[in-house]
Amino acid sequence: MLETPLSSSLTPTSLTESHAWGLVLFTLMLSIALSLQGCASLDAHAQQTEADSAARDIWHAKRLETLAAEDGWLTLVGLDFLEEGEHTIGSAPTCSLRYQGATAPQCGAFIVTGSDASKSQVAFRADVEGITIDGKNAHGVVPLVVDDQGTPSVVRNGTLAITAIRRNGALALRVKDNASPARTKFRGIELFSFDASLVLEAEVVAPTEGETIAITNVTGFVESQPVVARLRSTLRGTPIDFVATAGANGRLFVVFADTTNGRESYGGGRFLDIPAPVEGKTTIDFNRATNPPCAFTPFATCPMPPAQNRLALTIRAGERRAETHTADEP
Repeated sequence: MLETPLSSSLTPTSLTESHAWGLVLFTLMLSIALSLQGCASLDAHAQQTEADSAARDIWHAKRLETLAAEDGWLTLVGLDFLEEGEHTIGSAPTCSLRYQGATAPQCGAFIVTGSDASKSQVAFRADVEGITIDGKNAHGVVPLVVDDQGTPSVVRNGTLAITAIRRNGALALRVKDNASPARTKFRGIELFSFDASLVLEAEVVAPTEGETIAITNVTGFVESQPVVARLRSTLRGTPIDFVATAGANGRLFVVFADTTNGRESYGGGRFLDIPAPVEGKTTIDFNRATNPPCAFTPFATCPMPPAQNRLALTIRAGERRAETHTADEP
């Protein structure tokens, strides 16, 4: 029987070559597909970073509005501690409390009763017209609410707004002036560039029952505060174990320090407003780190970072140092 020769297109050699070309084509198509997928992934990551950066900018614009508001931290011009007795207020040098924003040489007097400063009470006597207390015209002697008793009373005269507060176990007046140079010459706050790697997911660990932490403020006064949570995460291979105290509306408050303090950021550390935990997790976003009020005025009593919140890391994110925030004098 005669054998029919294989077609030249079906020889073993041609089959091997065809198989090889098929593998090459498959590998090429797979490589293209993976590249497109990688590009799409990178593009999505870039878009998310851009969106997060834009959200940070919107948040910061609102932060600046609050800071520069009529009763914002930029208006703080005095922190005057009061002892028992009468303390006159006005623009005259003869007043015990003298402020440029007062509308008269002597506007009235703060009257303190009680020798124990941690429990003393204060009232205000108006000596001129045009003074209000909590929005109502002041007449005679009006008792004031101190901030450790509830929402503090606000005494207003001209550009001044004065509240009674208890700090370091003593009674004091917090004096704000919405015409202060720190406010009128405010130029904003410089930010570090947005860094997506500094947005961390953190585990929220409940404190032990009754756990407290000693917080020292800028005046050196030490106060014991309840620990609300510990926030655990990792950054660049370094563990983070922040101690958090109570913030507003269920949020958490952290004062932290890093190696930029004093050179690139405020020397006394910065603040973090942490979202309320959800299923034991929250987010630490260093891009939203803010300067404390003490960065703008010497009359605030800001907390300093506790040892647990001091990082041996460089955090170039959030607000920069405060020295360049106001305009130079003409």
